[in-house]
Amino acid sequence: MRAQTNREPSALVAADHAQQAAHLLQEALALLRVDATIPPAQTTKRAPDRLLRLPEVEHLTGLRRSTIYEQMRRGIFPRSVKAGQRTATWPESAVQSWIAERMNGRTT
Repeated sequence: MRAQTNREPSALVAADHAQQAAHLLQEALALLRVDATIPPAQTTKRAPDRLLRLPEVEHLTGLRRSTIYEQMRRGIFPRSVKAGQRTATWPESAVQSWIAERMNGRTT
């Protein structure tokens, strides 16, 4: 009789482990389905933003210095960031965003 009593608890423990494993597997599969709906752009890591000097901003936008500063004054073009006492720079992401808005036909 003792052999049967020892087997019963181990059978219950094995069944409990199987249920827990099945539950964990279901949770993992549910998480994988959720992760599959996240667009790749959200999961990729962006490169750090860099600061652009005026000649590069002019080259990227096709605008001249006077137009860039005039549009900054009117709030159309991104504001510059002081990188030094006499150095104005622009965040690349802000300039690229401004360019993308123009290409999509949204002028603000």
